[in-house]
Amino acid sequence: MSATDQFVLASPVIIPAGVACLTPYVESGVLGAGEVQAAAWLQRMAGHGSDDVSLALATAVWAGTQGHSCLDLGRVRQVVARAMGGRGGDDADAADGLSGDANERVEADWERLEWPDAASWAAALAAVPSAVRVVDRLDAEPVLDPRPLVLHGTRVFLQRHWIDEGIIAHAVRTLAAPVADDLTPEAATMRDALLPVLDPDGGPNLQRHAVEMVLANRLGVIVGGPGTGKTYTVARLLAVLLADERARGRSLRIGLAAPTGKAAARMQESLRDAVNDRSFEPAVPAEVRSELAALAPVTVHRLLGPLPDRRQRFRHDAARPLPYDIVIVDETSMVPLPLMARLLEAMPATARLVLVGDPDQLESVELGAVLGDLTAVAESATPSPLSGRIVRLLRSVRFGGDSPIARVAHAIRVPDPVDAANVVRAVRDSSANTPEGSVRFVETAHPTTSAGLEAVRSEVAPVLARLREQARAGAADDALATMLECRILCAHREGHFGVSHWNRLGELWMCGSAGDNGSWYLGRPLLATRNDPRTGLANGDTGVVVLHEGRPQAAFATAHGITFLDPVQLDGIETAFAMTVHKSQGSEYVTVVMILPPPHSPLVGRELLYTGVTRAKRHLLVVGQPEAVVVAALTPAERMTGLRDTLSG
Repeated sequence: MSATDQFVLASPVIIPAGVACLTPYVESGVLGAGEVQAAAWLQRMAGHGSDDVSLALATAVWAGTQGHSCLDLGRVRQVVARAMGGRGGDDADAADGLSGDANERVEADWERLEWPDAASWAAALAAVPSAVRVVDRLDAEPVLDPRPLVLHGTRVFLQRHWIDEGIIAHAVRTLAAPVADDLTPEAATMRDALLPVLDPDGGPNLQRHAVEMVLANRLGVIVGGPGTGKTYTVARLLAVLLADERARGRSLRIGLAAPTGKAAARMQESLRDAVNDRSFEPAVPAEVRSELAALAPVTVHRLLGPLPDRRQRFRHDAARPLPYDIVIVDETSMVPLPLMARLLEAMPATARLVLVGDPDQLESVELGAVLGDLTAVAESATPSPLSGRIVRLLRSVRFGGDSPIARVAHAIRVPDPVDAANVVRAVRDSSANTPEGSVRFVETAHPTTSAGLEAVRSEVAPVLARLREQARAGAADDALATMLECRILCAHREGHFGVSHWNRLGELWMCGSAGDNGSWYLGRPLLATRNDPRTGLANGDTGVVVLHEGRPQAAFATAHGITFLDPVQLDGIETAFAMTVHKSQGSEYVTVVMILPPPHSPLVGRELLYTGVTRAKRHLLVVGQPEAVVVAALTPAERMTGLRDTLSG
């Protein structure tokens, strides 16, 4: 047996002898089979024997699975600690890393790992040119190189991630060009009628400021929390642009997109609400209103035109740009780095791009944190291509000025770093019914204690009883509306803190111990987890099982009305009494029950808590430990990317 055929077994991963240096990282649970095989492939391909290169590639692959677009050699230890910290399921002692006998913290295997010093590690990588390409600036054009690693300072990129960040950075610099914003008299009159200079409180109208910013630039970023009028602003922007083009005898080609089908449907609903607003009709001609009402947002994938069997390639690209004069993307925080790169590649040379979203929400479940990076650069005092091309809307119409939910959300978004417990006090102090809504905080070490269970059941059970009766009566409209009244949100999927556990409880509260009709019992709330061209359902669509034509059928609300589907037609469907906070993005519910993860969970974070809290329109019930709130407030997302520094520089 040759040396290249030998291997080490670190159960359950087989480690080729050439990358045996990875053994402790596998045994500690950090690296898995995919990362090991990638490092072994590189060693065979490049013919090197460098342990530093093997560890860098394996860890860079691991970083990509965690949402990072690069590996920052100086931050590896703390990033691994955050990702690995608290693993151990629902057992409190195991999860906290405590010894049951001595009540002392036991050091985990991953905490004993040795990581090279960043400077010496970078130097060692630079010394292996067969595997590592060293750069000191962005490539003027994407470079397809056989070497899989790119070293930029102390950041290590997989080649495809380096290319995608470069495409985005170059596109932003190109798009960040001013354009003539001289409106026709008709369009200027409409702008003044729809968007007065001052808001109702007498301050500057930030929505007008956002519209003027977009009119003067090819690239605009509009951000803000829930209910701050982002879609309202987009509707008025489009009305002004349509009126301007009509006055010039031209048409305006509009592309509207969102990252998921549910977000696209929500964007369409919000646009229609904005067009039907009483202030809209007298200022906007009927033909412009009709054109706006007919707009149909699609997913970003569908906008670009997916090609069969080519996941990251699309019909529209640099050679075949999109056929639009303006492209507007909603919920941009959910758009991953590779998809944003493909969108920017496909932008026409003279079109406008408007990115809309809330950078304080959870980032994409996939790679990168593009909206967060762009917002940080644009709002920085350091001059950059994005300077003057962002407006943050602040005035919320969803939450009144005295809304306890708004106070809690603000405390989470802008915590006091010296006194993080102020977030807990904000939750406790808001725990009262007001005309603007209510917040309740059940402080418990475990959500399944009697206090936690009873608090959740008291919120959820009355809604489920109504939902059940409506489903039995075949009242699909009413049942779908009732579904939006209350939702349980979790960080975890499994365990007592997770979606699966609370879905079982929801079924028990609705049906009793046995249920009926098997898994397709009347009143079962449904969540589509993938796009299905056969049925027309999109990932994130929600429905409910109702009695229709004498048998249980799934009713889904679509842009064309209610669609009834037989259970045998459905695939990729989950029960949705509870759902993850990630899956709730873009939705809103009258009442939200938020099951906090334990303080030691690697999922605890500011964006998760903020996103969950702001899904509630009127009532919020938080169940968990005060410590989890404090840890979340002090733990913002820290994805490793190079985009901020690239654009700032």
